Formats: sequence, C-alpha cells, structure tokens
Amino acid sequence: RLRELAAGLRATWPDVLVAAQALYVSRATGRADVVLGMPMMCRMGSVALRVPGMVMNVLPLRLAVTPEATFADLVRQVVLSIREVRRHQRYRYEDIRRDLGLLGEQRALVGPLVNVMPFDYGVDFAGSPARARNLSAGPVEDLTVNIYDRADGRGLAVDHDGNPALYDDDALAAHQERFLHLLDRIAAADPHRPTGDLDIATPQELALVLEEFNRTERPVPPTTLIGPIEAQAARTPGATALVFGDTRLTYAQLDERANRLAHHLQSLGARPGAVVAVSVPRSAELIVALLAVLKAGAAYLPLDPDYPAQRLAYMLADAAPVCAITDRADRLPQGTGVPLVALDTLDVSGRPWVNPPRALTPAHPAYVIYTSGSTGRPKGVVVPHSAIDNRLRWMQHAYGLTGEDRVLQKTPSSFDVSVWEFFWPLREGATLVVAEPGVHKDPAQLARLIHEQAVTTCHFVPSMLQVFLAEPAAAHCAGVLRRVFCSGEALPRESAHVFARTLPGVELHNLYGPTEAAVDVTYHACDPADSGPVPIGRPVWNTRLYVLDAARRPCPPGVPGELFLAGRQLADGYLHRPELTAERFVLDPFGPPGSRMYRTGDVARWTGQGEVEYLGRTDHQVKLRGQRIELGEIEAALTAQDGVDGACALVREDRPGEQLLVGYVTGDADPAAVRAGVARELPEHMVPSAVVALEAFPLSPSGKLERRELPPPVFTGSGQGREPADAREAALTRIFADVLGVDRVGPDDTFFDLGGTSLLAVRLVARVREEFGAELTIGSLFEAPTPAALAARLGAAAPAAG
Repeated sequence: RLRELAAGLRATWPDVLVAAQALYVSRATGRADVVLGMPMMCRMGSVALRVPGMVMNVLPLRLAVTPEATFADLVRQVVLSIREVRRHQRYRYEDIRRDLGLLGEQRALVGPLVNVMPFDYGVDFAGSPARARNLSAGPVEDLTVNIYDRADGRGLAVDHDGNPALYDDDALAAHQERFLHLLDRIAAADPHRPTGDLDIATPQELALVLEEFNRTERPVPPTTLIGPIEAQAARTPGATALVFGDTRLTYAQLDERANRLAHHLQSLGARPGAVVAVSVPRSAELIVALLAVLKAGAAYLPLDPDYPAQRLAYMLADAAPVCAITDRADRLPQGTGVPLVALDTLDVSGRPWVNPPRALTPAHPAYVIYTSGSTGRPKGVVVPHSAIDNRLRWMQHAYGLTGEDRVLQKTPSSFDVSVWEFFWPLREGATLVVAEPGVHKDPAQLARLIHEQAVTTCHFVPSMLQVFLAEPAAAHCAGVLRRVFCSGEALPRESAHVFARTLPGVELHNLYGPTEAAVDVTYHACDPADSGPVPIGRPVWNTRLYVLDAARRPCPPGVPGELFLAGRQLADGYLHRPELTAERFVLDPFGPPGSRMYRTGDVARWTGQGEVEYLGRTDHQVKLRGQRIELGEIEAALTAQDGVDGACALVREDRPGEQLLVGYVTGDADPAAVRAGVARELPEHMVPSAVVALEAFPLSPSGKLERRELPPPVFTGSGQGREPADAREAALTRIFADVLGVDRVGPDDTFFDLGGTSLLAVRLVARVREEFGAELTIGSLFEAPTPAALAARLGAAAPAAG
C-alpha cells in the first residue's frame, strides 16, 4: 500500500516513510520544525562505488510540519529536501557540529535518524540461500528508526533502536506501535487531506486518555456557593466561625452581620447577575462583606487595596459594579461614578437580620476576578456558582474538614486561591482564621500564627513554602498542621522532600488550575518516597483534561501537548470580552454536544498512571511567586512611558532559586523614571525589579527577538555619598550586599532599587533577626528600606522572642 501511495505521489517508498517519521516526530515533540538524521552513502563517482568498506555520513534533513499541510505536500517537501541535501554528502557530520558551535555545548545536530535500507536481502552463496539479519547499525545518540525491505514478499520491517540512557524497552515498544499505527492510517487515508486528521495515538491510548483517565462523573446537588454556608449557620449557630486577632465571631453572629449588610446592598441594586466590588483589607469586615454580596445574590469583585489607583479605576469602569464596599470613603479613586458603601460610617442595625430573599440559581455568577491580560489590560473572569460549588464539594469529599479544623486565610482576595480559603471552612462548620494584612509575606509571623491558633489547614505557593520551611519556627507547626496545599506554580521535588523532613506526618497536596476553571482542577498527594517531577495530578469531580497536539488531537501518555480543560468548573468567560472568550473557550469535540473546553496555554503530558505533569508554557505568560503575569501587559506599560521606543520583559533566574522580573527598553528614557512610571500603573507583583536600557534589542537572523541574549541587570550600590555612621549601619550595609548579591551597598541605598524582591526581603529580615536579636517584620523593611533607616528602627525594636 505504501508503494502504491508513493507511486501516486511521484515519489519512492523511502520518501513516504521519511515523511511519516517527520510527521510522527512533530506530533511527539510538539514542534513544527523537525530535523531528522539521514544516513548517506557518500560514494560520489564510479570509482568510489567500487571501493569496499564503510563509507557513510549523516546529514540533517530539515522539514516544516504543520497540521494544515497535506501529507502529499509533506512528501513533496521530503523529495526536494533530500535532493538538496545530497549535494552535501561529503560535509562530515562532526564538521557541521563544529561549524555550528555545538561541540562544546553537547547539543545534538539532529533528532531521530531514519535509516532506510532498500537492500536486496535475497542473497546466496554458490547457490546456497542465506538468511540475512540486521544485528546493529552502531551506537545511537537518541533514536534510530531502521526500515528495510527483506524482498521476501512480507513487506517492510521497522525497528526502533534507542539510546538505553534515554529509552527503556517499554518506551521503544510504544514508539514502534504508534509509528506502525500511523503508517496504517497514512496508507488508508487520502494524502491530499491535512495531516492534522492523522493521530499518532493508538486506539487503545485514545480510549485511555479520553475516557479512562477522565472518569470523574459525580452527581452534585444544584446548590450555590452561599447556600451551604447559610445552612451551616443554622445547624451550628454557637460554633466559632471566624477569628481575626482578638475578634471572635460565631456562625450566628457572622450570619446576622452579613444579612443586615446584604439587605442594604439589595437596596442599592445588588441582585443575581449584578456585580458588587469589595475593596477591604484582610479583616473580619472583609469576610462579612463577601458573604453579604453573595447573600444579596450578586457576584463579588475583589479589588486589592494596594493596587495603583489607575488600575483600580480601570477595573471599576470595566466591570461597572452597582456599588463598591470599602472600609473607608477614600479607599478607591474619586470620580468613578460607582456608589460607595463605606463600612466605617455605615449603620445597618435597622436592617433585617434574616437571610434576604433572592432568585439565585447555580448558573448565576459567584465572583469576578481580574487576571493579567496579554493585550495590556487586565481581564475579568466570571465564575458561576455551579463551578465553585463543584470545586468545594470535591474538596470536602477528598480532604474532609470537620468542626475541629481551623483553616488559615492569608491569600489576597484578588487571587482565586482565596476563594476556597474564605468559604470551604464556613460551609463545613470549621473555623476560619484570618491573618492580618502583611502576615502572608512573613514566615516567622505565619509560623507563630499557625502555632498559636492551632491552624490545621493552610496554603502556600511553592516559592513561599520554600521560604517558610527555612524559618526555624516552621518545625513547631508539625504538632497542629494536618494538611498543606500548594498551587500557583510548579512544586519542586526538593521542596516536597524538605517539607516531609520539616513537618513529618503533615500531608502535602499539589493542586493546579487557572482562574478560568474555579481555582483548581487537578490534585496530587505528595509521597516523601517519590522522586522526579511532582505531577499536578488527576482531574477533580466532573472535570475532563485533554492534552492535545498542534492539530488538537489527543496526545498519548508521555507525549507533550497543550492542556485543555472541560467540565462543570469552567468559567462563563471574560467579562464584556466576547471575542477573547470565544478565542480561549472553544468547542469541545470530545465531550457532550455543545460543551466547551478552555485553552490553558500550559504544556503538559499524561503519565501512564493517569496523572498530568506540567512542563511549561506555549506563550509568554509566566508565574512569579504564584502570581499569573502576562508579559505583554508589562511590555505595554513600559512602551507607554515617555522616551521609550521599544520594550520587552522576562523573568530571569541568574541565581538559583531567585527569580527576577526584568524590563528592557530602547530609547532615551531614564530606566529609574520608567520603573517609577510603571509602578503607578501596575500592581506591585507586576513591576519589574529592574529596567535595563539597551541601544538595540538582540535579534536572530530572521529578525526575531532573542530573549536568551538579553543581558542580566547589574545592581550596584551608589558607591558615593557618606560612609556608615556607626557599627550598626556598617553591619546592615554588609547584610544588604550579601543578600542582594552586590559588591557594595551604601547606607542610603534602597533595598528594592537594588533588585530586592519580597522573597529576598524575607531572607534579609531573617538575617537581621539572627544577627541583631531584634524583632523585625517584613513591613518594617518596606517602611525603612535603606540600611540607615533600618538601623534607626532597630534602636527602638524589642528583643526577638526566644
């Protein structure tokens, strides 16, 4: 059949097999640019043909493989490319690697070798027939596909030979089976159809990744986010619902306060389908406000009080809430036209204390959370009650909170992890322990709060977990903590091992999910005995995961592709952004008719055990200390500054474990002024630690930006000005320089202008506590960011608690 196909395409059967291998490699690696290794005879001329011995060379065959192109197009490309590469048969493989500078980097020139051997195996010796066998084609760098025709009428034979350091027998057998299956599909298909119609997964693998791994159907009642909380308040009115500092509220007290405020909000237009903004620092009042919005039937929109005024004004204008709840009248920018509900002057004592009536259904929005936008403006994600209700019901089934549990709420309300922190314990009769503002950045204060309040359940982003585990007081939490959840960024295996040593007996769970899918959609329980990458896990209730290739065909286990999400937890879309919603929430061809799936932009792969491993991103979105950042939004803000001609941004890790967000600009703008201007527009976590001015951006031969060639920022102290006034200032300048990794710091140099980040601030505070024996918080460093200012504060600081 392959010979007939080749003849119809005016090619040879080896050309067809090379094209098939290129298609397979493209799908198996997720790359459109494929470079195969082609063994060539290297015998040019009649004399060379008669010389006995092994004369062979391997040349790179570069092919472009796209899902839109037909297989006939790909075969034609192979024919022309082989014709071109034959002209260079005598260009030695090692010489090519040397000329390209690959020898010292230990980088391969080509991917898999395709060794097509159209030899005549029908040989005899003096009339006696011989049976020829291929024993070995020599050492293999990566993978070699040997294809030969034995000329005995049984067709072609295909053998996969792999480097044993990279492939085990099962992996080679899987490649062999998939490739043979692909050949069958190619032989039976119309060669003038797009290659995107061809799967590399076998029928058994398709059943595994589409059905078996996604058996998550679970009936759930048609409830809302707020309904179970009200039911719990009726069941256990006297139980402690909330703790914040010295404040203690029972379920009845919390419910009554939220009800009175909810009735007031309804008088302002709060109802199902409407949005109410909430800009209140972390406190008991924040919890009351969120519950009141939900009780009124509206969706809450969290506005971080620390966000710049310009960003808050944009979000208010874009979301058009019916009102905004604040702790005081001057919390939000003036002139937005949004009615304010200032809690410090509001009297709702005359409002009813009972649950307000509302025509709320699970399909109505529960909350709107804004995330970074690649176009330069943030986008609001609308999540319905049915989605978050499914998420919390699964979480309760999996981890089972009781009335004895105490859950720590420390995530800022503008990030979706806060949603389960706020509401999961209140639905189950547990106690919500609310951390004071700023405590979530300070590991020493966190450890103290967890121990003193007997917190059993809490969450960390992995980078903050590393810092927390390095705090000596963290080990004292082992007696009270029962479970810790991680999400927001990749969890390093080493962090999981350190966790097991520091907090023995405490469960560690790795979760994953974008804001567009109700917080988390996968889960994995970390085992201290495991090694290798920590998986993001398997899907939660009523959720389907698809790992799809460039043609949006399912990838078999072990093959990377883009992760798509489907099921009950999907968001409705982006607020007032129908085009963007249609782009990211697309038709699900594998689910029920009319269902949707969400394009995450994350690269992942299935394991053979039905879990998913996170591998990276398909775009320039990054996660920095657990917070999602679209570099395009930062680049737009940089470009908008006066004197900037062009801009780009990226996250660097020039020192192990220390990630820095760095902006690069061209033009005549002052980098310090550019950074200050961006800080007035973007939240703190999106402001570059440094802005580097360049004469021009490094470009590839094709004219594309070479991000790898962008120089690291150079942080230096002023090198001018006065010397330290005393021993304390001198010691602090030394500690600053050591933590920041710079040669010299002056007494009046600012920590954050020298590349300081929130995680480095934690290290600095720990060092100062250790050397001076003084009580110091992260907030102290923000208020006194220079060695001189910090030295002055230390003089009045209390001794550190033993």
